[in-house]
Amino acid sequence: MMTILLADDEPSLLELGKVFLERTGDLTVITALGAEVAMEILRTTKIDGIISDYQMPGIDGIAFLQKVRIRYPDMPFMMYTGKGQEDVVILALRNGCDYYLPKGDDPKSEFAELALQVRRMVKNKNLERDLNESEERYRLIIENFTGIILQRRADNRVIYANGAVESITGYSAERLMSGDFRWDTIVHPDDLLILAHTVEDAQADPSAVSVSEYRIISREGDIRWVQESCNYVRKKNGKIASVHGTLYDITDRKLMEEQLIAQRDLALSLAATRSLDEAVSLCIGTASRVADMGFGAFYLEDTQTESFILSCATGFSEAFLSSMEKIDKNTPLARQVLAGDYIYAHYDDLPEMLGFTPAKERIQVILIIPIIYNNASIGFILLGSNYTEILPDSGLMSLEVIAYQVGNAIARIWVEEMLEKAEIGSGFFRSTPVE
Repeated sequence: MMTILLADDEPSLLELGKVFLERTGDLTVITALGAEVAMEILRTTKIDGIISDYQMPGIDGIAFLQKVRIRYPDMPFMMYTGKGQEDVVILALRNGCDYYLPKGDDPKSEFAELALQVRRMVKNKNLERDLNESEERYRLIIENFTGIILQRRADNRVIYANGAVESITGYSAERLMSGDFRWDTIVHPDDLLILAHTVEDAQADPSAVSVSEYRIISREGDIRWVQESCNYVRKKNGKIASVHGTLYDITDRKLMEEQLIAQRDLALSLAATRSLDEAVSLCIGTASRVADMGFGAFYLEDTQTESFILSCATGFSEAFLSSMEKIDKNTPLARQVLAGDYIYAHYDDLPEMLGFTPAKERIQVILIIPIIYNNASIGFILLGSNYTEILPDSGLMSLEVIAYQVGNAIARIWVEEMLEKAEIGSGFFRSTPVE
């Protein structure tokens, strides 16, 4: 049911119009004696469309239309004009009038025409509004879409690509759709079988909608994990003609999964070890993998010398390690460690933090994670890398968990060693009886 506002300055015409328009059964007509009354009705009542006379005292039809367009820009509006008012029609259309109908001598047929036109006017306006809303939703979806809409032929030549193409692959959408770009050329060589198997499975099962995870190598050489959901367009003989799907970058999720696995495996290994050397070696190996940094060193507190002593290392040169065997607790680096703060800095900043210049090493950045036990720093992990990419927050949190795990394991091993020494000193392990 449509609610129409009929504005005119003639009460008899309003009454007649209401009767004729409502006879159709799908229109409810609210009448307004003049434009001012009509504006008041618009403020309080939901109206689907307006039919207005032009010649009204005070506010004429054009002025009424202008007011409506300011406050209700999408409101369907029809002007009902007298004969010979072509200039009014032109002015009305310029001000946003949707339809006009000249008055004649046959009110019955005119109101039938008005009913027909007002239905069409409201319907068209609603369709236009729905289309605009649909386009806006589509625009928002595309603008906020973080993946790739990808279509490729059975031979992996890309047909269509849209979305976050460049941010994920490093290639522009135009390059992918150039006609000679094959998607499998950027799939990691070790994962090509995954791509092939999903197509084979879909070929065997016509109803299949595949979801697969594999790695791609971006234009810059970065390895990214992606998840692809596909359906398949088939030829008449049933063979796959093209693959249509969406693809998302899941690298961060995969890294978090790997970090959680690394933490779990380290915890199990530390629980089984009774050797301090083995514990710190496990820590260095796990931390280096999680941070993707090929250089690692482990330092433990020495309370007697008031310094941190190198305990274990991997990747660093002998010359560098020799110059870094002991780090005094009064250095800026050590003070930050004792405060429980991690350090991420350029290698060139190391001399200032140490108070001396270590031997030259082939790294660009360093990362230092304090080893915490009982709210105190008992050592730290020093990591180095040739790459200057900032470690993601998830990676840093994982390293902090690893440092906490190792701190507890080291404290346990120290306690076990002290107990063993105490028991040996008491004669508990003597093999011959005391005389």
